[in-house]
Amino acid sequence: MKNNQEIQMMRKTNMRIFPLYKKLGWDYLFFYTIDFLFLTQIKGISASDVVLKSTFYAFFSIIVQIPANIVVEFLGRKNSAILGNILNCIYMVIIMLSRNLFDLIIAEFFCAIAFSIKNVAEPSLLNESIPPSRYKSKIFSKISAKGASGYYILNSISKIISGFLFVINGYLPVICSLAILIIVTILSIGFIEPIKKKTKSKLMYKEQIKNVKDGFIFILKSERLKALILCASLIDALIWILSTYHVSLQEELRLSSIIIGIIAAIGSFISAYASRAQNKFHEKFRNKSLFVISILLSISTIIAGIFGIKAQGHILLLLIVIATFLIYSFGNGMYSTIIDKYLRNFANQSIDTKIFAAKNLFRNVFRMIIGILASFLLDKTTTAYCMIVIGIIFTIIFALVEKYMKNRVGLKPEEYSKIERKYDEQKEAE
Repeated sequence: MKNNQEIQMMRKTNMRIFPLYKKLGWDYLFFYTIDFLFLTQIKGISASDVVLKSTFYAFFSIIVQIPANIVVEFLGRKNSAILGNILNCIYMVIIMLSRNLFDLIIAEFFCAIAFSIKNVAEPSLLNESIPPSRYKSKIFSKISAKGASGYYILNSISKIISGFLFVINGYLPVICSLAILIIVTILSIGFIEPIKKKTKSKLMYKEQIKNVKDGFIFILKSERLKALILCASLIDALIWILSTYHVSLQEELRLSSIIIGIIAAIGSFISAYASRAQNKFHEKFRNKSLFVISILLSISTIIAGIFGIKAQGHILLLLIVIATFLIYSFGNGMYSTIIDKYLRNFANQSIDTKIFAAKNLFRNVFRMIIGILASFLLDKTTTAYCMIVIGIIFTIIFALVEKYMKNRVGLKPEEYSKIERKYDEQKEAE
């Protein structure tokens, strides 16, 4: 049992490190955008196979998600974050050595394990490092947003640099990404474990597995969490596919790697702004926030496809296509910050890792399904037509999901049932 001084030191240390850690390690710096060009131009792998590799990532993530949650329970949040970062380093090495789709599948397996662990351990580590209070949700979102906006700014700078580095040598951006991952791994060692475990025994392991099972049963019974996770999974799946589709469309429009990098950098600046503005966005749209984000993404996808058909050689049409990418960047930045805030409401240390694990599990189910469809479409037609089809499908789905969420999400605390607030820290304090 920690004494008060140790607890204060833990909270102070973790809350200080976390924003910097997230800035550098939330995702791969120097890699995205250029990864599509690296795999298609340097490695000679087809665009449809590059999209298909994302489907394998989703498939592996589904398989390893529950084991990953158990790993976090066994190793603790800090050690799990360290493990996830080491696996990310291995992923980047395999990417550099890859020659075909099979190699990419192996790489995606390591990537899936890494992020399945990190996506459970990291938000939970922050959540348990913040003292319980009525302002905990705001503090969580503020710290998380600070890290996210910092990541987007660094990502925008790295995308410009990687565009130029790619022209010099296609491997240089990937090497830079690996170097950052090594730094992040070292940085994660500085965290202090917020939840001290008792001496491990077979009985304790069985108890932890039972707790994981009970947690997932609670989530499946919660109408609020089911609605949130459904909406989050769909938005995430669309963002996931668009991250490749937009680059593929720009490549088809004959834009150079430098121009693509600059456009991606501008998008990252917009994502940074969106992540910092998430509180204002939430205050304006309240329980409609996720629906507004989803419709922005789906409608802009349709517009990108329509104008992308004839955009090559036409400046005005090209600018419209680029504008849709910037809208996508805004939606991505806003969603990525706001969703963890929504999911951690009414959650304490007994349930938070299970909620984040459930989100990751179901979003990867949707990523796999949509990834197969996206890869199939890209193998049959141009990216522009693929975006029109995907955009129309998601617009219809989001309209239906909004109706499902209407009486389940965004209610006042007292309007939820006792079951919904079973793990609410504020309720426990009342």
